[in-house]
Amino acid sequence: MSAVSPEIPNGGDTSAHAPARPRAARVLPGSLLLRLPLIAATLVALTALLMAAGLGLLTRQYLIEDVDAGAFQAMAAWNKGLPTLIQQDNVWGAYEALTSVTGDQVASPPHSASLAVIVGAGGRVFASSDPALFPTARAPVWSPLWSPGSLQVNSPLSVASAHPGLSPPIQSGNWRIYVSALRTDSGAGVGTLVYAVSDALYRQRLRSMTWWIATITLIAVLVFVPIVWMLTRRLLAPLVRLQDAMRRNDDATRRISGDLAARNDEVGLLAAAFSRLLEQAEHARRAEKLAAVGALAAATAHEINNPLGGMLNALHTAKRFGQFDDTTRQTLELLDRGLEQLRNTAQALLAQTRPDQRDLTAQDFTDLIEIIRPCQHERGVRLHSHIDLPATHIAAAAGPVRQATLNILLNACHAAEPGSTLELEVEVFGDALRVQVRNRGPAPPAALLLAIAPTRLPEGVGFGLWESRRLLSDVGGTLKLAHTGGVTTATIDIPLRR
Repeated sequence: MSAVSPEIPNGGDTSAHAPARPRAARVLPGSLLLRLPLIAATLVALTALLMAAGLGLLTRQYLIEDVDAGAFQAMAAWNKGLPTLIQQDNVWGAYEALTSVTGDQVASPPHSASLAVIVGAGGRVFASSDPALFPTARAPVWSPLWSPGSLQVNSPLSVASAHPGLSPPIQSGNWRIYVSALRTDSGAGVGTLVYAVSDALYRQRLRSMTWWIATITLIAVLVFVPIVWMLTRRLLAPLVRLQDAMRRNDDATRRISGDLAARNDEVGLLAAAFSRLLEQAEHARRAEKLAAVGALAAATAHEINNPLGGMLNALHTAKRFGQFDDTTRQTLELLDRGLEQLRNTAQALLAQTRPDQRDLTAQDFTDLIEIIRPCQHERGVRLHSHIDLPATHIAAAAGPVRQATLNILLNACHAAEPGSTLELEVEVFGDALRVQVRNRGPAPPAALLLAIAPTRLPEGVGFGLWESRRLLSDVGGTLKLAHTGGVTTATIDIPLRR
């Protein structure tokens, strides 16, 4: 069984034409497609720069700690050997002991990376690694090492007086100074040792390591910034598709939003909300069309109601005062019931009354058998009917049942194989009326087998079945379709009024 009603046009639907190719999404200056990748790439670059700066500072700290460790080791060795040389007044031996660590300032350029000065108990230089800067037997001049304002003391000697042993490192300009009091084994003070190390010792290593850190950071930025850029744009790709679907106005809009709604993330929730919005807009559009159709139907019913009433009056007058044979009287009865049904339908369209005022009788189904005879002759189909109804009226609305059954019979007649037999069974089961129509033929489309909601227009074909379901739903009835073994069965169940 298949619907024979015309297809309902889908306003503005161009699905029959070639689908338009998707347009590339424009990247607006303030769009997320541009801003988020740019922010992510900037964060990656800033993170890399901060890590490079942290590694540089950490490297510098480690190099200074290495310098301090070497200086403390040298000072510890000098503290053991120099007091004896001072007691022996062995200036040359003390000089050799100092230059063994700092280097020979005579052979090497002056003002090297490190200096060592021994100040005797009288406050004069006993020996130094750079005799040109700190001549022997003279009062030391600390200006080459001691930056003004670096410490609230006048000279390294005052630091030594504050620290009886090895003092903490003192940063003075580009020099790192270590001061220690020289004492004999008995604890007597014999002088002060001042050891200054220039940052030139570790500056070259720091520059080298900084260069490597900067190179690795630059490579990391050049590698990871494009990766982050592409990943961010890929994460935003579903949003771009959703934006494209919102901008389009074709069949791809619902398909794209449906695909995105299957995602288990925020984009999926947004696409699902957009799909619901599309469905609501579609329902609103169809409701507006139904309202327009209703207004047109009401206007049409108003125009046909008056001539229809005149025809009924003329028919009633003829039946009352005329003399007719049985065949003519049966024909007039059929016309009377048909015109009455048309008047009830017109009044229903005008919202003046309901089409279920008259109760159903067995004669209504006899009329339907007569109405479909032209279709039987056209299709070469036989009809086998079994009407098991009481002789009295049946407590069911005659209008909806007649119209729905007629739609089903016409559909079945057109869908039946030529030479086959239609079956019509009508009977009462308890408190319900059941009407079944069977025909042998191809299976109807799967969409027609579903219980289409009477409040929603069908897509394409199936308007006759939709109208039948709508009529039956108004009186609490149902219509179900089934296809088994090449036979399609339409079943109408209507509860009887109490």
